[in-house]
Amino acid sequence: MYDTVSLWQNGCDVAGGNPFAILPHLCDVTPPHLNKYGIEVASGQVLDFFVYVTQSGISLKGSLCKSYFGDNIHTLQRGDVKKAIEMLNDHLHIDLSSAKVTRIDVATNIPTKRPPIDYYPFFGEKTRFRKVRATDETLYYNNHQRQLVFYDKGKEAKAKGVIVPEPLRNDNLFRYECRIPKRVNRQLKTDVTASTLYDDKFYFGIIQSWYNEFKEIQKLKEQGFMTKGINSKKTAKEGFFAHLIQKEGASIIDEYVNALKADNAFSSRSDYTKLRTELNQMLVAKNGNKNELMQELETTIFSIAKYAR
Repeated sequence: MYDTVSLWQNGCDVAGGNPFAILPHLCDVTPPHLNKYGIEVASGQVLDFFVYVTQSGISLKGSLCKSYFGDNIHTLQRGDVKKAIEMLNDHLHIDLSSAKVTRIDVATNIPTKRPPIDYYPFFGEKTRFRKVRATDETLYYNNHQRQLVFYDKGKEAKAKGVIVPEPLRNDNLFRYECRIPKRVNRQLKTDVTASTLYDDKFYFGIIQSWYNEFKEIQKLKEQGFMTKGINSKKTAKEGFFAHLIQKEGASIIDEYVNALKADNAFSSRSDYTKLRTELNQMLVAKNGNKNELMQELETTIFSIAKYAR
């Protein structure tokens, strides 16, 4: 279930100690030259990877999945990962087993009953992440360490002219990616190399992390009126207020808090965070029964994680 992966191979670990020896095996080569810092550099392409070479080492950035399958609509399972790394080795004529992983994206496409855009209104907040609806088709959760991305893979493939495999051609493809763009070793609490990626214990663990990130997102509920448990004017007002927020979309909470910030409504910055948290808690608690679309996603993602091997 890996997609984008970044690797760093130390120059001293390359056979002969000469990283530039791989240049004849690259496409679209920019020959060795001095950059603005006076360091000799070169670059090129191999499979889906952009390759940057200095005497210090070799940097590779690209999609392991696209390199192996030719697209990232297929899912790269653990058994394919070793073959994909070996394919890179064969093309470069070096051994990348000890190459350090500096970025890793865990991702798959989930066939769903409805288009992905129909699911987004039921995604709530996530602790320590900032929710961003970048476009109608794309939803992000960002923090300084990780990024969760949800989007319509079928629409993206069509826009880029990518041929969707026949079994999936008429499906709604809900894409979920958990991106770890930096400090991979610190976040995963182990030294991650290219060979680690297909270790069964590591692979199972990182898929569980992918699942847990989704699990920790608040799931909003049905947009219908909630009357059960209403026994006072106060709880009735809260339920009605939550219903109106749900109809407008959960993002209206951020819009409201940002407007308060612009007017310097509160003397303490922490009050804005507290207000946002309280409004979201009210929304999740007061807006009805669990949505069937979220149940569908939760069940499918749980099954993927449970049987990841």
